[in-house]
Amino acid sequence: MTPAKAAELLPQALAAQDWETARKALKRLLRADAGNASLHYNLGLVLRRLGEADAAEASFAAALKLAPDHLNALFEKAAAAMDAGRHEVAEAGFALYVGKAPQDADGWLNLARLRLRRDAAGEAEQAFDRVLALRPSDKDAAIGKAEAGLRLGRPEASSNLRALFAELPGERPRLLKAMSQGPRGTIPLSSLALTSKTQPAGAG
Repeated sequence: MTPAKAAELLPQALAAQDWETARKALKRLLRADAGNASLHYNLGLVLRRLGEADAAEASFAAALKLAPDHLNALFEKAAAAMDAGRHEVAEAGFALYVGKAPQDADGWLNLARLRLRRDAAGEAEQAFDRVLALRPSDKDAAIGKAEAGLRLGRPEASSNLRALFAELPGERPRLLKAMSQGPRGTIPLSSLALTSKTQPAGAG
């Protein structure tokens, strides 16, 4: 495949969500332009969609080496570490990300979830507070903050969870688990799925 053919195929493959063809096209383009941070970043996004977390993380790292201020690559590198089950690496990555992008609620939410996962309830609560300051109607942050409060033994946590139980019927299984744990239980998370900052884009 020539670089010209790869550049022609790439947007078509992305539009069709044909991730395997997109991967081949991006790799061909990178052989011709290895110093292009955008190509490394987009390859990382495609690899995440293919479930290849380790390779995706390496692609985002390559993008960051070329463009250290590429905030989306920093976010996605942490997300890829989460995909691979490297929770400590992911938490450190999201902490670094929100230090550079403090107005990004998604970054704070992912950081809060990871902190809650390791039972750092106080730190998680602070991160959930940051989400709610930026996005007051975020139900995941509201539930997470209540879960953290329960873990910390805060007296208002149980009533907050009961209020959310009435307000959010779709979240009742998760809320019931949290309410049944008590302050010494392990706080369950409904999901650690992390959302990408962007969809893969054409070569740029």
